[in-house]
Amino acid sequence: MIRATETEVPAQAEALARSGRVADAMAALTRAIAAGSGAAAYTLGNWRMSGEFIRRDLGAARELFGRASALGLTEAEAVYVALLASGAGGVERHWRTALDRLERSARRDPVARHQSALLDRMALTEDGEPAEAPAGEDLADAPRLVRFPAFLTVDECAYVIRRAEPLLSPSVVVHPTTGELVRDPIRTSKAAVFPFMLEDPVLHALNRRIAAATGTTYERGEPVQVLSYAPGQEYKLHSDALPPGYDQRVMTVLIYLNEDYQGGETYFPKGEIAFRGRPGDALLFHNVDDLGQPDPAARHAGRPVRMGRKLLLSKWIRANPLDLSGPPNRPY
Repeated sequence: MIRATETEVPAQAEALARSGRVADAMAALTRAIAAGSGAAAYTLGNWRMSGEFIRRDLGAARELFGRASALGLTEAEAVYVALLASGAGGVERHWRTALDRLERSARRDPVARHQSALLDRMALTEDGEPAEAPAGEDLADAPRLVRFPAFLTVDECAYVIRRAEPLLSPSVVVHPTTGELVRDPIRTSKAAVFPFMLEDPVLHALNRRIAAATGTTYERGEPVQVLSYAPGQEYKLHSDALPPGYDQRVMTVLIYLNEDYQGGETYFPKGEIAFRGRPGDALLFHNVDDLGQPDPAARHAGRPVRMGRKLLLSKWIRANPLDLSGPPNRPY
């Protein structure tokens, strides 16, 4: 728990940074960390992660979250473990260290205990990779569709849903002109996004399972999203491909998390394919053709849900590793 006095320096530093006095803000946080403030270390870790005020550095962010945890800020431990597990930003992964810390947290934290139990049931190598790549079944050539039955277990589906529930908010899409994330009437679902700070070891292991199944690498995957469609909600006909000039989204993976709903099929007009997976089933489709151009056959829609609620994990995979350099021209 953050002590009331510990919140003062981070709040003051935030105000200084927003007024343009970034050097003064950095100095205030650095002094507070030296004096033993976990909250200051956590704040500076967030700044290093986001690149909003200072240069993005995911390795430095990880160390700051570790410092915050060592200084007694319990909220920082889960973030530190997540970053140790993933090696986000090209820093060295420490999977075994992450699991050891998770197991220690499990003695007092039921969430960590649940994660440890799920990981124990996964077939993983010592480095946290899938022991075997999941095998898929070809469904169609145009569009190119591959089904992976029982890609997630029932317990893994339930875990993903539980993690997503408190984070759900109205979905956004990439604006075709500006590239910004905006609300769009074609997509009426809610979504929960899991960036690096929230990508706990269970979610990270699932991301590596997706990479193995698609023959890609973890570094090419965008953060996982969980989509929630209530009755009447849908995702109208669209392509997941990005406008020219972007690192292209070459593949999409959808994982169906529940079945107590009606409607909501994933529909591809080309071939008139309407797909609805059982809980844990995954669907892979290619958004581009062999020349890397957007494939019209991959246009698809999430049909309206008629009854119940549809929950779906969505993962976009890029042509190249994600650019994590952060906003340009930031100091420090």
